[in-house]
Amino acid sequence: MAAMASAKLRALACLLAAALGAAGAARHVARRGAAPRARVRMSAPPSPAAALGAELDLDGWATRWRVARLAADAFSPERLDVSPSEAAWEAVSIDMTIPRSPDRPGLGLLLVEAGEQDGLGLVLLDGVAPGSNAASLAPGSILRGDVLVSARVPGGPVRSLEGLPYDATVGVLSSLDPAAGGAVLRLKRQRVRPALTVRLEFPEADVQAAAAAASGSDGVVAGPREVTLYAGANLRRSMLARGVQLNDPLARRFDAGIGTGDCGGEGCCCTCAVEVLRGGEVLSAQGTQERQMLAGFPRWRLACKAVVDKLPEGGATLDVRVTPRGFENFYGKEECDVNGKPLYRGR
Repeated sequence: MAAMASAKLRALACLLAAALGAAGAARHVARRGAAPRARVRMSAPPSPAAALGAELDLDGWATRWRVARLAADAFSPERLDVSPSEAAWEAVSIDMTIPRSPDRPGLGLLLVEAGEQDGLGLVLLDGVAPGSNAASLAPGSILRGDVLVSARVPGGPVRSLEGLPYDATVGVLSSLDPAAGGAVLRLKRQRVRPALTVRLEFPEADVQAAAAAASGSDGVVAGPREVTLYAGANLRRSMLARGVQLNDPLARRFDAGIGTGDCGGEGCCCTCAVEVLRGGEVLSAQGTQERQMLAGFPRWRLACKAVVDKLPEGGATLDVRVTPRGFENFYGKEECDVNGKPLYRGR
């Protein structure tokens, strides 16, 4: 049944490719109920094995994208945006030109309507019609699950297609004059986003407190041993959001000159300081104030000022110690806190 439906859909696509000329698009006629699928998300990101879409069906791709109307700001007017629905994936832009002529005006794109609501639409590409102009492109130029961003003819104005419903999309494609030459298209395609694996070490005292908390006793939960971050993530906010405790009670404030206490992420204390053991090159560079505050600790970073920078394609690993003052032998045997209690934690 499914194979027969697929064959009928592709046959309809070929017929429409000839009839529509400029667009050459097929419409997915099975809406599967009244509820649109454009805003439905998957409960978990698909396997990285499906990075190129070969293992995802159209329903899977419909949940991989989300459509939003972005409000106008000082730099741009209101616009529609199609972006990945999961943080583990990112969209890349791909430009191409499909050759056309008055004798062969059709594009040969197979379009599938995945959802429409409140003037927003999600139209997916499902490949190209055999023997069409689009089929003359290099293999892999257009993949299942790609979305159209814009279209124009050479030297002509750019027509946005992002977030448009199916009928509006076909209308724009059909308006491209084949006599003007090829159709210049921009697509969005999803790929696995490079990830930063942050491996955490906690002071033994915190680990023991976490074990006590797990058994029902009072104690501070140290947090997870490993977290995954992406480019642009602030280290402090990301770690707090994942349950990592960043609260060094002995951190001194540098804005007031005396006393301890959390500055709330303003970079005026060392409450959130971490010791970077390996992989620190993936973090943003230190500012002047951070360098001055941590002059005596070259491997330390203020988590509130450290941002994940651009990552290599295969991702990276960052090893850090949380609350580095709490580790053994950080303090000498003669050092005490403000209440006279020994700070030495060696055995």
